[in-house]
Amino acid sequence: MEPEQDAEQQGMPDPEMQRGWLLSMLFDNRISMLRYVLRAGLISFLPSMMIVVVLAASGIMTEERGPTFEGNPLFVLPMIVLIGPPIETFLMAPILWILSFFTKRQVPLAAMSACVWAGLHSLLAPAWGLGVIWPFFVFSCAYLTWRKRAFWRAILVTSCVHSLQNLLPGIIAVATQ
Repeated sequence: MEPEQDAEQQGMPDPEMQRGWLLSMLFDNRISMLRYVLRAGLISFLPSMMIVVVLAASGIMTEERGPTFEGNPLFVLPMIVLIGPPIETFLMAPILWILSFFTKRQVPLAAMSACVWAGLHSLLAPAWGLGVIWPFFVFSCAYLTWRKRAFWRAILVTSCVHSLQNLLPGIIAVATQ
């Protein structure tokens, strides 16, 4: 009998490499939390802004169908950037736990979570769900990735990525009200 060989020696592809470079970056917690937050923040923000621009240009996302944030800017901006992200991250944990009964695979789990969050945001503003589905996929990946290290790291990292995502839209929402 031959000794066991690893997948690479047997000519089988490494499952980590099959994900693709973008997903590999989202599921890599071997880097510093700060570097991960900046990386995931860009992965979240840039595509989501392209989605919103396309939705706005096509007439799907209009002022009537988009989210509205009214109130004192000194209250609204901290709510959008500092308070909302940790609250939603704490709510994401049990949602991911429930969804994990349907699949243990990380990418489908993150996709299902993103759909749940898109649906919840659509309840407040119909087109908003389309704009948040990608960022919530990224947030879910961040949570799942850092949860392997520690619950509080997952909460912190995911909240920070979410805060970065909300910073520019929050400033714009406050400035245009």
